[in-house]
Amino acid sequence: MDIPSREECLLLLQELQMPHHIQRHSMMVAKIALHLGKLLNTNSIRVNLSLLEAGSLLHDVGKPQSIVTGEKHEELGARMLRERGYRWLAPIVMEHVSLDRKRIEGPINESVLVNYADKRVKHDRIVTLEDRFDDLMDRYAKTEAHRLRMKEKLALFMELEHKIFDHLSIRPSGKEIMSLTLEDN
Repeated sequence: MDIPSREECLLLLQELQMPHHIQRHSMMVAKIALHLGKLLNTNSIRVNLSLLEAGSLLHDVGKPQSIVTGEKHEELGARMLRERGYRWLAPIVMEHVSLDRKRIEGPINESVLVNYADKRVKHDRIVTLEDRFDDLMDRYAKTEAHRLRMKEKLALFMELEHKIFDHLSIRPSGKEIMSLTLEDN
C-alpha cells in the first residue's frame, strides 16, 4: 500500500502552493482524526493510522485549483492523488464532503473519520458540529430549502458522531477533543 508519510504530505502541499490557512485546517483535521483513530484502535475498531493521517492532511488537496476551474474539490483532489499513485487516498478525499445513511450504517473507517474530523474544524479551530454547520449555513445557504438540506446533513453527522463516540470513553465536546491544538505533539 503506497501511503505518503506526514513529511511527504506536507511537501506535496508546499509543492502545490497550498494556501497556509488550508494547510493549517488540514493539520487540525489530522490532529482530531489521529486522536480518535488511536483511541478507537485501543477499543473495538481498527483503523490504519498512516492512511488516516495522509487522508486528513490531503483531504482538501484539490481546493485551490477547484476555485479556478469550478470543479468539485473532492473530485479534483481524488483525481490528483490517483495520478500521483496514491490510489488508497483517493476514496478518502472523494468521500470527505458528503455523508449518507449507507456510510453511517457501515464500518467506522479512515474515510468516515476524515469526513467527521473535517466537520469539527472551522478554519483551524475545533468546534462542535452545531457550530460548524451554523457557520456553513451562514456562509453558503442561499435559500430556505438549502438551509433545510444542511440541517438534515447536520442530523446525519450527529448520528455519525454518536456512533463513533459510542466506542470511546470521552465525549465529543469534552476537553480531550476541544483542547487539541496544532502545537500539541
